[in-house]
Amino acid sequence: MRKALLILFTFPILFFTFSCQERTTPVIKSNNVEIKAFFSPRGGCSAAIIKTINQAQTSIDIAIYSFTNRKIADALIKAYKRGVKIRIVSDKGTARGRRCVLPLLENLGIPVRYKRGSGGGLMHNKYAVIDRKIVITGSFNWTKSAEYRNDENLLIINNQDLAKIYEENFKKLWELAGLEN
Repeated sequence: MRKALLILFTFPILFFTFSCQERTTPVIKSNNVEIKAFFSPRGGCSAAIIKTINQAQTSIDIAIYSFTNRKIADALIKAYKRGVKIRIVSDKGTARGRRCVLPLLENLGIPVRYKRGSGGGLMHNKYAVIDRKIVITGSFNWTKSAEYRNDENLLIINNQDLAKIYEENFKKLWELAGLEN
């Protein structure tokens, strides 16, 4: 009986101890950070994304769950036509939606890969890295619903150190999605 009680009380302590161990998470410590915050509905998230895309000079890497916003797609097309290198990874399931703009971008030559998440689930990221120095991230999907109906958030962060961390994640997603397609 004592052994059973000892095991009964020890196991939760061990489980808690091992399940709460801190993971190695990149931390940015820099005074060289500019952050802009936006909130929807009707908070200018789409306009902020478009403005940032319009300022891109060399590259745009995007990991996006749902993408139906034609105005953002048009900004990407203009960037692509002026020579900005663009790559997109999106969720395989949401890309099948009839309003998805990714087939349009693909038909113009913009590389798009589809994935199902690292464990076979959703590829639920919502970020872009612009010119390896600006990160667009938050809960905001690139959809009209996100702009006009949903409570969403968007951050635009100008910091090369953070952009490098997101680029590493994008590189992993891009490679994994290449294996799935």
